[in-house]
Order: sequence, then C-alpha cells, then structure tokens
Amino acid sequence: MSDATDPRLWRQANTPVAAHDLALVCAGDARYAHARGVAQQAARLVRRAGLGRGPRGELLCAAWLSWMGIGIVSHDDDMAGPRTIRRAGHEQLARIVAWSGAGGVVCDGRGAHRLIDEFPVPAGDSAQALLLLDVALVSTDTAGALSTPSAVLRGYVDRYGPKDPRVIAFVGLVADLADHPDGRVMLEVLAAQAVGASS
Repeated sequence: MSDATDPRLWRQANTPVAAHDLALVCAGDARYAHARGVAQQAARLVRRAGLGRGPRGELLCAAWLSWMGIGIVSHDDDMAGPRTIRRAGHEQLARIVAWSGAGGVVCDGRGAHRLIDEFPVPAGDSAQALLLLDVALVSTDTAGALSTPSAVLRGYVDRYGPKDPRVIAFVGLVADLADHPDGRVMLEVLAAQAVGASS
C-alpha cells in the first residue's frame, strides 16, 4: 500500500496503477468499492469501444479517481478532488473527473460557482473518456456491482432523497447518455450484462 502523502504518488496519478493506489489509500472502504466497480465497468467499455492506449489509460485513471468527482463526493469543497488532480499536473484528468457524474449540474444545484468557469469541458479523446466514464458510473451500484441505471437511481433516491442535486443530475445524465448514439449503445451493453449476471 502506498503512502497517500507521498507527492510522487499524486504526480503519477495519470497511471492506472497509481490511480488505483490513491483510491485504495484515500477513498475509504465504501468509496473504494464503488471506484473498483466503476473501473471494472470502464474496462469492459474499453474493450467494446476499441480505445487506443492513451485514451484507455486516461479512462481507467479517471474511473479509479471517480470518488473525487463533484457528482460523487459530499463535502464542503466540491472542487477539492479535481483541484488536487490539477495541482499534480494532470489537467485533462482533472477536467474529466470534475465533469463526471454531471458535475456541472451538481454545482449549479448546490449554488456553487459554474464548473465551466474553472474547469473547461473535456474535448477530443478526453470527451470520449468522459462519456465512457459516465456510462460506467450510471451502471455501478454503491457496492461496486454492475447494475442498471434504474436500479442505481433507486439507490440514489433512497440515500439522498428525490430533490438532492445528485439525484437530479443523475436523471439528466442518464437521459443525455441515452440520447447520445455511442452512449446509448454502451448503456445497452452494460445493462444486458447486468441483467444476465442477476438471472
């Protein structure tokens, strides 16, 4: 197990092994379990999407660090996670994590400043990594198991209540993914696997 205070670990957060170590050391048991599941779903999507080595590594790092995303965490400083990643020198990774889980909508719902004012929306290969990360997030339950978006949403509502910004953001995110041709295909792939695993 790595020392989370070691600055070298954060400098290497753009490698899947170091990103995993950060989740293992820093996330806590429940968030680590969820991040592990998100990373597993992301790995399934990587194979389906045929990503190249660079985008594949970026997606897997973002999946392991998804517990730091604005749409996931609940602490006083919504931006703490992405800012930490940015300070380590990983700008694109910070943007992906910031926007994952509909981070911009969550910020708006909490009355925080607009996310785009600090973190530009990912573009190019990073935009594809964000899309796949969001598909993985909406297909992973709190325990890290592969699930369906409707089941994950029920868990969100049970935990936070129907009016929580994370719940509202989740509903919008699933709708946006379903409207995106690639997002819809990936959702269908994971949903079929989730149904198959539960039967």
